[in-house]
Amino acid sequence: MSAAENAPKVEILRTPLEPLWLSAARRAVGGLLIGLVVALVFVVLDHRKANSVSQVYMQARIIFLQYHAEKSAWPLDCDLAAPGGQFGGFNLEPMTKAVAQCQVPGKWVFQAKSPTGGPAVVFTPAEPGRAYERSFGVADGWVDDGHADKGDLLVREDVALFRLSAE
Repeated sequence: MSAAENAPKVEILRTPLEPLWLSAARRAVGGLLIGLVVALVFVVLDHRKANSVSQVYMQARIIFLQYHAEKSAWPLDCDLAAPGGQFGGFNLEPMTKAVAQCQVPGKWVFQAKSPTGGPAVVFTPAEPGRAYERSFGVADGWVDDGHADKGDLLVREDVALFRLSAE
């Protein structure tokens, strides 16, 4: 055997066929697109949850304001999923259906005397935290003023209150 046959084979170093800036730009654009898709998924999920929340608030507001207009008094405290017999003659199906389809887990109740002083639709989340606050923050922009700490819809860490007024 000759020395040429026993010599280790060294791969030839080849230069890239495209400039380095072009390769870096492609990877940056790809990373940016992946980041935007991930962010879009979270935004879409939050908006879907917020839509289900706003449906409950709109349906509950209709029922309770109509009750107040007809009876000149607010109803007794009740669970929105099963409001009880005090609403005889009212079509509660849209409200109970909206509560059942709400994508944020928790308990919906009506309180004639809420912590804010007047009547309110109160939501207590099953899992308080950032996800619940994001969904209700988006719903606040649709239903109220877009500020979670003021207005008719108040979003707090452990409860969300939607104040009702018969004005």
